[in-house]
Amino acid sequence: MRAKITNRLISGALLLTPLGVTLLIMRWLFGWVAGFIQPIVVTILKGLSHIPIINYFPQIPTAICVTVVTIIVLLCFVYFVGAIGQRVVGKRLLKAGETLLLRIPLVKSVYSATKQVIQAMSLPNRAAFKSVVIVEFPRPGFKAIGFLTGRIQGLEGETLYKVFIPTTPNPTTGYFEIIPPEEVTETNMTTEEAFKMIISGGMVAPEFLSAAKPVEDAAGQNKE
Repeated sequence: MRAKITNRLISGALLLTPLGVTLLIMRWLFGWVAGFIQPIVVTILKGLSHIPIINYFPQIPTAICVTVVTIIVLLCFVYFVGAIGQRVVGKRLLKAGETLLLRIPLVKSVYSATKQVIQAMSLPNRAAFKSVVIVEFPRPGFKAIGFLTGRIQGLEGETLYKVFIPTTPNPTTGYFEIIPPEEVTETNMTTEEAFKMIISGGMVAPEFLSAAKPVEDAAGQNKE
């Protein structure tokens, strides 16, 4: 019972983290926009108070006016940014910014590599990952979860396997290993289960880690 409660609490925290970050950013934007709008609203309300017909209407508190105007301006701003991003001009601006980053020596390597990893991880069902495997890492006797990303031919013509071993809790970084097939064992875990296990540091994980056939056996059957 304790393990189930802990796993569900961690799963809930992982799901709520993106929402919390979004709310913090929106709160910061709201306060920033309200700081600019409040003096304008106060000036407008003072100007309207001199109009005789306005005195017949109940006065609305300044804070409410500032909040309503801020929300409207913020929504318009977000909509405007989204519209620019979908237009050709927005795409050209993003492309120009990316080109500028790619001209900086150190940033170029980091940015391009990170972009490729994120694009690969954003594919439907993370199709870039063939399967979840277990390898001995970082030394014999230690087991690590990895993702099989493909095959490559070795110097002597042998077939080797490309395995990406992500780090915890940030799976966008990790180690790339070229491993002989006999040292790679495929598991029955799904990609989503593996990512939850890695991000949570093993706290969210299946009760049993079942190993499937070694990768070379499965590959041989597929060829047949």
